[in-house]
Amino acid sequence: MNGGVQRCFHIMHQLAKHFELTAIIHQDRKIFLKCVDEFPALKKAKIYSTKDVQVKDAFNLLPSKLENALRSRWYQRELNRPADGSLIKYYPILTQLLQQEKFDVIILENIATLNAVKIIRRYNKEIEIIYNAHNVDTNLAKAAFVRKEISSKELQGYQDFEGHLYKTVNAIFTCSKDDKRIFEEMNKYKLKVEVVPNGVSIPEKKYVDGVTQQMPRFLIFCGSLWSIPNAEGLHWFCKKIWPLVLNEFPNLKLLVVGIGELPERYSEAYDTPSTEFVGTVDDVKPWYNKAAISVVPLLTGSGTRLKILEAMGMGVPVVSTSIGAEGIEYTDGKEIVIANTESEFVNKTIDLLNNKNRREKLSVEASNLAASQYDWNVIGRKMASFLNKELKVAD
Repeated sequence: MNGGVQRCFHIMHQLAKHFELTAIIHQDRKIFLKCVDEFPALKKAKIYSTKDVQVKDAFNLLPSKLENALRSRWYQRELNRPADGSLIKYYPILTQLLQQEKFDVIILENIATLNAVKIIRRYNKEIEIIYNAHNVDTNLAKAAFVRKEISSKELQGYQDFEGHLYKTVNAIFTCSKDDKRIFEEMNKYKLKVEVVPNGVSIPEKKYVDGVTQQMPRFLIFCGSLWSIPNAEGLHWFCKKIWPLVLNEFPNLKLLVVGIGELPERYSEAYDTPSTEFVGTVDDVKPWYNKAAISVVPLLTGSGTRLKILEAMGMGVPVVSTSIGAEGIEYTDGKEIVIANTESEFVNKTIDLLNNKNRREKLSVEASNLAASQYDWNVIGRKMASFLNKELKVAD
């Protein structure tokens, strides 16, 4: 449904191929296990769902808000901590497993799950804990501070927190070399950091009907619309770039595919015949198959954009800003087209729309890059090697 969920899921699937995996999830277990036909390695994983747990104790007698606040603080043994609803749900499963099982490594997803570290250490002070960092949250906080969405004190909080991760966890997985460098510098090189890039499942066939058309009919933007970097980038594209592209290709249509709705300040001026908000879809492949180009006009963000790797794997050429393409080992003009200014984005998009042969060449090169470096099976083998060599996990 979004890039973060896809990253989490695919890392879990690759771990299940190489190790004995236990996973705690919030999704309904039966619904989750529908995936095993496509991802058979997860059949042997031990999956625990928070939906299967009902906690009955003295806290249940309190009003719900007070119950959650007190329960969260009790679990974390810190009175000044804000309530963590996610931790409240998984705490009973986590503590029971820590008492019953012996784990070599625990991997925590997203910054909020770091609240579990002290709980884990109560049961096992020696266990290796890895934080899977989807982003450098300090960078996202800096962008939010510029937009005046957070205070300087809140920004400093992110910087202090991520700058002291070496005191909290044993290692970090990052999405890119840039993120690795930032985390290493912030933590004074006292922390193991391994790049586990975002990847893509390479389809057996390419989805290039739109790419091979002499007269293109569709562009595509794919991404979660509630994401501020996505909303901001799409707003910039629609206001500054799209009208000029339409001057040259008046019958062209922009397909916007993704979950959620745009924040209000980014939502004006999109209700036009040339822009179709498709929303959530069961399968993105047919939509990519219509498109001559995938646009990624991001102005802020961190990590690696799965939407680019997804398009590359399907054979759809990408026009992106440098920020949008961060973390991908590309050659500009070979596997992707980079455009950082309004005029560059307009001119390079129009040039590509006018040049079928170039679109087809980009399609082939992008597909080759995705298959050789960003196939999840390739990434999974490298991740397993790191765990075996650096953290001494038995394969």
